[in-house]
Order: sequence, then C-alpha cells, then structure tokens
Amino acid sequence: MLKKQKNINKYIQDLNEFAPGIILGIIVAILSHFGAKYLNQIIGYKSLISSILLGIVIGILIKNIFGVKDFFNKGLDFNVKRILRIGIVILGIRLSIFEIFSLGVSSLPIIVLCILSGLLAGYLLTKLLSLPNKLGVLIAVGTSICGASAIVATAPGIQAKKEEIAYSITVITIFGIIAMLFYPFLSNFLELNEKSAGLFLGTSIHETAQVTGAGFIYDETFGTVNVGKNAVTVKLVRNLSMIIVIPLMTILYQKESSSQKNYINIKQISKLIPLFIIGFFFMSVLRTSGDFIVNNSTIITDNNWQSFTKQLTTISKFMLVVAMSSVGLTTDIKSIKSLGLKPFLVGIIVASIVGICSLLSIIIIN
Repeated sequence: MLKKQKNINKYIQDLNEFAPGIILGIIVAILSHFGAKYLNQIIGYKSLISSILLGIVIGILIKNIFGVKDFFNKGLDFNVKRILRIGIVILGIRLSIFEIFSLGVSSLPIIVLCILSGLLAGYLLTKLLSLPNKLGVLIAVGTSICGASAIVATAPGIQAKKEEIAYSITVITIFGIIAMLFYPFLSNFLELNEKSAGLFLGTSIHETAQVTGAGFIYDETFGTVNVGKNAVTVKLVRNLSMIIVIPLMTILYQKESSSQKNYINIKQISKLIPLFIIGFFFMSVLRTSGDFIVNNSTIITDNNWQSFTKQLTTISKFMLVVAMSSVGLTTDIKSIKSLGLKPFLVGIIVASIVGICSLLSIIIIN
C-alpha cells in the first residue's frame, strides 16, 4: 500500500513538473495553426504561411520578449524530444518500405560527401583559428551528422568538458534554426524538385527536429506533399552514420592526443541507434503491409485504409507543430552573444560548406 502511494505521489509530481511546458507548447501550436489559416486567408494565398514556421516565430518572440519561466522547461523539453520523436515515428505511415529503400540508397553518396566535407572543414578551421580541439570536434560532428545527439554521443570518447558540450550545442542549434527557416525558400528559389529538395534539407540541416520543421515548412508553403517525408527519411539514414563516425572520431582524436584512452565499446555503439528510427521503419512496414492487403484482398477497403493513414498523418503533423513551437519557446537569442567569434565562425563556415556540398552533390549525382 505504501509503495502504491509513493508511485501515485511520484506520478502527481511528474505531472506537475511536465504539464505546464507541454500545455504551453500545445497552446502555441493551436495558435499557430489557426493563425496561419487566418493570415493566409487575408493574404489570399492558401499556404503562404506555414503553421510550423509561425509556431517557431511565436515561440521565439514569447521567449525573447516576455521570457519563459523555468518551470516550463521540463515540459518543453519533453515536447522537443519525446513528442517530436513520436510524431516522426507516426510519419513513417506515409512511406512504403520500398520508397525508404530507394530514397536511402540514392541519398547515401550525398550523405557521405556531406559528412566528410563537414568533418574535414571542422578539422582545418579548428587548426587555423586555434580553437580547442575538443570543441572543434564537437562542432564538426554536430554539424555533419545530427546535432546535439551526435555531440552528446561523441563527448565521452574525447573526454569533453560540460562547458565545451554546452558551447558546441549552442553553436549548432543557432545555425540549424537559421538553416531550417532559410533553406526551404532557397530550395524553392533554386527550383529543386520534391526529391531533390528533400535530399538537400535532409543532408544539410543539423538536427532531426530542424530537418522535420524545414521539410514541412516547404510542403505547407509551396503546396507539395513529399518534401517533408523525403527530408525526414534522408535524415534518419544520415543519423545511422553515427554508428561508424563517432567511434572513428574518438579513435582519431585519442591517437592525436596524449589523453587517457576511453574507447567506445560494442554496447555503447549499439546505443547510438535511436529507437524512433526503428519505430519509423516499423510504421513504413505497416504501410507496405496495408497497401498489399488493400490491393490483394477485401479485408480492408481502399477508402478505409486511406482515411486511417490520413488521420495518422494529421496527428503526426500536429505533434510536429507542438514540438517546433517548443523549439521556439526554448530558443534564447541572447545566447549568441556568449559564443565568442571563433566558434561562431567555425559553426557558420562548416554549416555553409555542408550546405554547398549537398547542393553540388545533388546537381551532379541527380
């Protein structure tokens, strides 16, 4: 009985800690959804303003004009990490396993070139600007692979300090958000088709959250349906490169330094595979199976199956709006001032090189 009471008390405590931020993210998401509809009606263009883009902007304005109290942080962090990943998992219902395989194979050469260019540029700039080696490695890995996740996974192997981890995450977050807001419009300006736009966004933007936001900003703004799911698929394939790149970076760094060896073992490598990627692939298998059943039997009608996938897509999209609104609510513009010039330069140059490499690779290969 006492144990049960403790569990209830813990549940209530967790609810009190997480609920404010979760609710705030949902409120901003609802405001951005209806706000985007209203503004588009006034402008007379169906999808000029994206609800995701508006959610990010509203969140940033609230954070930097009015401020967001600390008691919102746990819930907002939950939205950015958990709600986003659940939304991405559900998004897998929009793609068959054959589409994922086709897109994954065609994106591999571009992903490899972008990662290599980012790591090489980060290494050279770190030496050129005399930036601390660990900080340079973290910025390069975060920009080249998958942002904060790659930074946190790399840090133990090179024995990075907490300050270096926080510093590098701040750098790549700032430029990732800039890319998320700018690259969808650049893609359209360059007249990239839906596949190429998805490839560009998926290989050039840092975080999975930012790629997701950029892809759906493109879809909502320019009336497409495939750029968002293509970008996310490419990004998830890119994320899997952590399994190879992070242990390799650890070995190379330790080979150059005189620090105590702290190699990543097999168990640690297995933890580099995010569970939401597995969930995404599971949903795509479900989509493939459902399509097969619809086409080869009468168990499920085509209308019912299409209605089911459409409802899941709507749920997924709203979760992504909640997550991206929460990204805005946790973005502190003042943090730019604390970066210093050198890490700022490394961040913007490496991000630009990865973006240029992505575009050139897409043009040449495709």
